[in-house]
Amino acid sequence: MTIHHPAYKEEQDRLEKTVHTIEKEIGQLREDLREATDDYVKQVVNSSKARDLFHLESSVNKPYFGRVDFMKDETYEMDSVYIGKRGIVERDTMDSVVVDWRAPIASLYYSGESKDAFYRTLQGIVRGEVKLKRNFAIEDGQITGIYDGALKETINREIGAPEDFLEEGYIDEFLASSLNQNNDSRLKDIVATIQTEQNDIIRAEKDRAIVVQGVAGSGKTTIALHRLSYLIYNYQHLIASKKFMVFAPNKLFLTYISDVLPELGVEDVQQATFSEWAAKQVKALLPKGWRIVDPSKPLLLFFEDDASKQVQKRQTWNRMSFKGSVHCRNMLDKYMDYLLHELITYKDLRFIYNKTKHVFEMKKVDIRQLFINEFAHLPYHRRIEALAKHVKQQMTQQLFTHLREEKIDLDKPSLLRFEKKMDELLALYLGKWPEIDAFTVYTQLLQDWELLRKLTSEDISDKWLQDVVETSKAIIEEERIEAEDLAPILYLRHLLEGSGKEAPFDHTVIDEAQDLSYLEILVLSLHTKNESMTIVGDLAQGIHAYRGLDSWQPVLRNIFKKKTDFYTLEQSYRSTIEIMNWSNEVLQGTQLSEITDAKPVLRHGEEPLFLRAKNQSNMLEDIKKRVEKSLACGHQTVAIVTKTIHESKKIAKALKEKGLELHHLGVKDKEFPGGVTVLPAYLTKGLQFDVVIVLHVDDEHYKENVMDAKLLYVTMSRPVHQLLLYIQGDAKVTPWLKTKAAAIQEI
Repeated sequence: MTIHHPAYKEEQDRLEKTVHTIEKEIGQLREDLREATDDYVKQVVNSSKARDLFHLESSVNKPYFGRVDFMKDETYEMDSVYIGKRGIVERDTMDSVVVDWRAPIASLYYSGESKDAFYRTLQGIVRGEVKLKRNFAIEDGQITGIYDGALKETINREIGAPEDFLEEGYIDEFLASSLNQNNDSRLKDIVATIQTEQNDIIRAEKDRAIVVQGVAGSGKTTIALHRLSYLIYNYQHLIASKKFMVFAPNKLFLTYISDVLPELGVEDVQQATFSEWAAKQVKALLPKGWRIVDPSKPLLLFFEDDASKQVQKRQTWNRMSFKGSVHCRNMLDKYMDYLLHELITYKDLRFIYNKTKHVFEMKKVDIRQLFINEFAHLPYHRRIEALAKHVKQQMTQQLFTHLREEKIDLDKPSLLRFEKKMDELLALYLGKWPEIDAFTVYTQLLQDWELLRKLTSEDISDKWLQDVVETSKAIIEEERIEAEDLAPILYLRHLLEGSGKEAPFDHTVIDEAQDLSYLEILVLSLHTKNESMTIVGDLAQGIHAYRGLDSWQPVLRNIFKKKTDFYTLEQSYRSTIEIMNWSNEVLQGTQLSEITDAKPVLRHGEEPLFLRAKNQSNMLEDIKKRVEKSLACGHQTVAIVTKTIHESKKIAKALKEKGLELHHLGVKDKEFPGGVTVLPAYLTKGLQFDVVIVLHVDDEHYKENVMDAKLLYVTMSRPVHQLLLYIQGDAKVTPWLKTKAAAIQEI
């Protein structure tokens, strides 16, 4: 390949010199590691060297991807910095050969196109002028492309047609070449193509919660993981990767993202679904024999089309939506007030010490004031401990004052007996107060309509609460709780016991956060140090509407004590303009607030196909033919999507019988195999494929309700290159795509 760039020879020479430096360092590290040792310190050092070796070996063929020339204002010195996934230092001279993308100076590469620039260091702000930004495409130690002036500001769509931008070169060539690549079964890093708005999120302040509303394909997941990498690199003396936590919607998704973590230098990070993590916390509180209901069951109820279950759906919706809501949090807070003001009987505390015949006492009004007001900052059980300690101190002080005034001299055994009597008295006094544990209180509350009504806002109707109580009773009588109960129980435990002296997580990432409830996010914030959280999601993809969020406002206003940063990402880097235009049409029909159209990066492709088959056999034959053609064209991942798990099993079986090699994915699967995959629509969330084929896009499967609209939008926004929609027989088109009915082709 001939590269027509005036700096090609200079840059290729520089690349070869860098590769030589890396190979030399690899050889030295291999030599060091050959020396086996039993010494613990040397083992730790060798472990670090082994990690360095792994990263160098993965960098040798592609050591960097960018260059920035920066002239400092104060010294007029020109720094020419090459930026890669890992920093590389020449061992003999300690000169920096490649700068780590997470280093402060590397932020210049990702910032906008203004020549006046700056970067922050621990010593302060360094200002200057960017003289050059350059991208490199490198394969096997050879430069295959050089792009100057890359990483443009987000394109202003208002000043011209897409074609004008392409002709005038406004699109970032380097980014465009990356987006056109085919997609395999794993998430990739984006360190070479991070855009300005993404960079702002990645490098945001550590001790602050940030919430990101990002459209499909905006890179939310990738940004969150790169933020982890950035925080670990820049704050390694303050935080530990083993105390980082990533929450994702399911095990399949966790597997999908796991491969990219080591590449980003994010090792030992904990990963879990919220239900999995919370169940471990709650199981210790459950009586023997109690179980947690499979969290996938409600999802199947709402997406399976069964007209006979409408009442069950309504009751389940009301029950689950209440349990994760602000209303439930407020109800639990009010229960604590009810406990303090009505359940506890405050009485005078009197104690006559026979040895001195002195009466020690505290008035109930003083005890009440101490417990409710003075110790208000403490959880319930620690209040009791604080009250007992305070009373004991007061009585001891009274005793010594009395002894001094009466000139009485008590021996040590007498003082010990006094202390023992006080302990017995306090135990007797406090033993009459209610014994409270989170699980018992919570399950009793769910079954007590009158108390629930008393503690709950009037915004919640009687009918809604009746649904909560009646259906909860049935579950509790079977000695079961459901996944939606976990967050309220943990929050109540926090009110009663606190969350421990030190939060277990240094930083928490919540991906697909729109499908967590308000109360679940609140609980995670209570387990995270300094509210250091990255919360990413898309309200348009909230397919768990019965339990998730329909607005970010409760999270932004009612969880965090400190200021929360909110970012909106509207640029989509996944799908072509043609695919996103179809997907956006579904969203536009919902007219939902806080939701905007995805703005696709300027990449054109094939128009989506809307196909009508005579019958299922006809449809399956056509699918088989088109899948085989896609694979022959070099596409690596094809998704065949049904609405329900039941339909996906039938379609997978039928296509296998026709000779198509494929995998079927269900709720409990943990591995994303790549290739051709048949799966239900709700499992596609967060994933992407080269080609997506959506079956039964009719008014029976995707009805005129917001939940179905969001589910359809999720599936249609998964493909990188091609989207095919099928309808069968005389079925009518879903109302969400009625304007596309004229585009249907008969097969």
